[in-house]
Amino acid sequence: MPHRNRMRVVFHGAVVLLVGLLCGMPTVPEQEPMRLWHTAHESLILIGILLLAMSSVLPVLELERREAEGLVWSLLATGYGLMTGLIIQGVTGVHAFGPSTSPLRMLAFVGNATGMLGSVLTAALTLMGARAARVTEVARAPAI
Repeated sequence: MPHRNRMRVVFHGAVVLLVGLLCGMPTVPEQEPMRLWHTAHESLILIGILLLAMSSVLPVLELERREAEGLVWSLLATGYGLMTGLIIQGVTGVHAFGPSTSPLRMLAFVGNATGMLGSVLTAALTLMGARAARVTEVARAPAI
């Protein structure tokens, strides 16, 4: 995997992490409507950490070029899709788990859906790359 892809994931992981940390600021009053901000804060921090951790895993995965590009873009879709959905939910105070007639809630739903689909694709491509790397490693091992 090209080094630029790894650095892209590191950079965007840091952006998502920073936004997650900033989402903690509205939670200071600790009032009940802040629950969605807590969710955005905690979730985006975890997603940012996931992106940073995945940047360390990328070099050992054995993926074709298109699969590797797909993994990088699915990581970014996960981070930015969920960032969009979670922040809009925090601002509006309403969950967006389904389509809506409200344009803002629909945008949040699309963000959530993009993030969830990106995370499933991330997991699948990571498993594919790890399995291929494992098969290659076993094939290279000297026979005893």
